[in-house]
Amino acid sequence: MTHKPPGLLRARMDADLQMMICTAGHVDHGKTRLVKLLTGCSTDRLKEEQERGLTIELGFAPCLLAGEVCVGIVDVPGHEKFVRNMVAGVSGIDMAVLVVAADDGVMPQTVEHLQIMQLVGVRHGMVALTKTDMVAAERVGEVSDQVRELLLGTFMQGARICPLSSETLEGFFEFYDGLVEEARGLSRRRSAHVFRMPILNSFSSEGFGSVVTGIPVDGVVATGARVELVPGGEVGTVRGIQRFLRDASEGGFGQCLAVNVPDFGKLQPRRGQVLCLPGYLRAAQSFELRIKVVEGLERPLRNAEEVVFHTGTSEERGKLYLLEQKTLGPGALGLASIVLSRPVPAAVHDRFIVRRASPARTVAGGEIIAAEPGANRASRKQALARARMFLDSFAGIDASSPEGLRTDVEYLLRSGGVVEHSLERVAKSVLLTKEVAAECLAHLVEAGKVLKLAADSYVHAEVHRACLAEVVARVEEIAASGQRLDLCINDLRRGLDWPLSLWNRLQADLEREHLVTRKGDRFVLRAAVREIGDGLADDERALMARLLAVYEQTGFRSPRPDELPGLLKAPSDRTGRLLDLLCAREELFRLTPSVVLSRSWLSKAQAIVVDLIQKDGVLDSAEFKGHLDSTRKYALAVLDHLDARKVTVRRGNERRLAEGYAARLL
Repeated sequence: MTHKPPGLLRARMDADLQMMICTAGHVDHGKTRLVKLLTGCSTDRLKEEQERGLTIELGFAPCLLAGEVCVGIVDVPGHEKFVRNMVAGVSGIDMAVLVVAADDGVMPQTVEHLQIMQLVGVRHGMVALTKTDMVAAERVGEVSDQVRELLLGTFMQGARICPLSSETLEGFFEFYDGLVEEARGLSRRRSAHVFRMPILNSFSSEGFGSVVTGIPVDGVVATGARVELVPGGEVGTVRGIQRFLRDASEGGFGQCLAVNVPDFGKLQPRRGQVLCLPGYLRAAQSFELRIKVVEGLERPLRNAEEVVFHTGTSEERGKLYLLEQKTLGPGALGLASIVLSRPVPAAVHDRFIVRRASPARTVAGGEIIAAEPGANRASRKQALARARMFLDSFAGIDASSPEGLRTDVEYLLRSGGVVEHSLERVAKSVLLTKEVAAECLAHLVEAGKVLKLAADSYVHAEVHRACLAEVVARVEEIAASGQRLDLCINDLRRGLDWPLSLWNRLQADLEREHLVTRKGDRFVLRAAVREIGDGLADDERALMARLLAVYEQTGFRSPRPDELPGLLKAPSDRTGRLLDLLCAREELFRLTPSVVLSRSWLSKAQAIVVDLIQKDGVLDSAEFKGHLDSTRKYALAVLDHLDARKVTVRRGNERRLAEGYAARLL
C-alpha cells in the first residue's frame, strides 16, 4: 500500500514551528515507525541505530498537521540504558504521544517514561496503541484498560487512546485526526525569558567551524547575536542557524536548532553545557528542590543518598539531603537540597530527574527552587525558610504566565537581601529580557509591592519596611537615652551597609514620620527634644526664656554662644544645653559656630533676600550686609544658610533664587 505521510513538511516550506511533541514509550513499541508514517522522516540517523533498530540519540522530525499547525516531533529512546537521553528530550515539550504496543502491553519503560514526563512538567498527551494487527480485538481492549489504569492520577488521565497498525494503517488516520485535534486545542507557549539552549550535540563542519544542536528551553537567538557557553564562559558570535534543516535568520523556544558559532572551534562545546546570552546564566553546584517520589518505588528515598541528577542535558552525581524528614516513600512530596560533584548550568524553575545508579531507576523529580554556585549548602533551617517562602510566593501560580514572571521578580527582591537592585541586575537574575523585566517592575511598583528608590534602583516593600523599623528603633533608642538631641547621618548608618538610594529613602521616611528633622549632615531627634523640654525645671525654663529674649533683642548683632554665660550669669554647661534645645526646636538657628539668630530675625533676613532678588533678578553678596545693617560675618552666614536650604543658588559673588525655593522657606 502506497502511503503519503500526512504531516510531510516539504523542502520549499518554511512554516513557523508552534509546539514540540514527543513520542515516548518502551523499546520496540513502534515510536520511530510511527514518526516516519506521520512525517516521512526517519529519526534513526546513526548507523548503529539503523543496524540495531534501536534509537540511541534523540531524533527530530518536522510535522505539518492539517496543513496549518507546524510541530516538531522528538522521538526519544525507549531502551533503559538510554533514559538519560530521554530526559534531555522532554525538556520544553508541550505534548506527549505515549506509544504502547498491543502485543506487549504496559512495560517497564512505558511506566518510567510516563513518570519522567510527569516529573518534568509535560501537561498534555495522548496514547498510540500500536501493533494492533498482531493481536486479537480482545487483546486491544485488554491493553487499553491497562493503559487507562496506568494513566490514573497523571497528567494523561482520561487521555485519548488510539489503536492503530503501522503495517496495515488501520486506525492510523483516526490517530492522525486525533493528533490534529489535540494540537489545535493547545495554546502556543511563548517565552519571555532570554535565549537558553541545553546542548544535545556538537560537531565541526568544514568551512563553518563549530555547530551546536539542541532545543531552546527559553527565548530567541538570531544571527549576529553574541552567545556564551555555560559552564566555560567562552563567548562567540552566531554566524548561521538551521531550524529543522532549513536555513533561518533566527530560532528559539521549542524549536530544534543547529547553531553555527565559529569562535568555539578551539574548545569544542560538549553535551551538558548551555548556549545562552552572555552574563545571564551561571553554573551551580548546590540546589534546593521541590521533589516528588515516583509511585511504586520499592526502597524509600533516604537522606544523604547518592543519586544521579539530570536537568536539561546535564547528568551529574550528587548527594541528596531531605529537609523535612529522613525518608520519602512512594508518591511523597517534599523539600530537599542536593550538592553535585561538579557544577551544572540550571536555573530556578528548571525541572529535574533523580535516578539511582544501581539498580538504574528513576526515583524522583521536580522543580529547582534555588541555585548556588558553590558546594557549600545552606543550613537546614535556612534552606527550609527559603523553600517555604518560595512555595508561598508561587502557590497556585503558573511560573510561565505574566503573573508568574512578576512573581519571579517580586520574589527576587523580597528574598535577595538589602542590595542595589537595578533593572539589569533584576533581568539577569531571573533570566528575563530587560523589556519584560521593566514591565514587571512597573507593575509591581504600581501595585505597591516594590518601591522605586531612584532612576534605576528598586527595593521590595517588605524589605523597606524591615529596614525602616530597624532605623526607627535605633533613633528611638538614642532619643530615649536623653543624652543627645541630634546625631550624625554616619552614626545612624554605622554597621548597616545598605545602598545609598535606600538610605536616602529611609532618611526621608524618618522626616515624614516626624521622628527627626534634618539639618545639614545631622538629624535632630524630635522625641529627645520633647522629652528634654518636658523635663525642664522651673528655673531652667526661666533661664531659657531669658536666653531666647537675648537673641530676639539683639537681631543681626547677636552674641556668640560663648558670651552667653557672662550675659545671663549662668554656668556655661546650662546655657549650652538650653541653646542646643532651642536650636533643635528651631526657635533659634545656629548658622555658624559663632552666629546664632532667632527664627523671627532669620525670617526677616530671608524676606529681604527674596524681595531683592525678585526686584533685581540677582543679589550681590558684598552689598547684602548694608541691607541688613550688619557686618559681613552675619550677611555671609545668612546667605550660606539659604544656599544650604536651597532657597538661593550661588554663582560667584551673586545669588539667585533656586527653582522651587518657595517650598523651602521658613
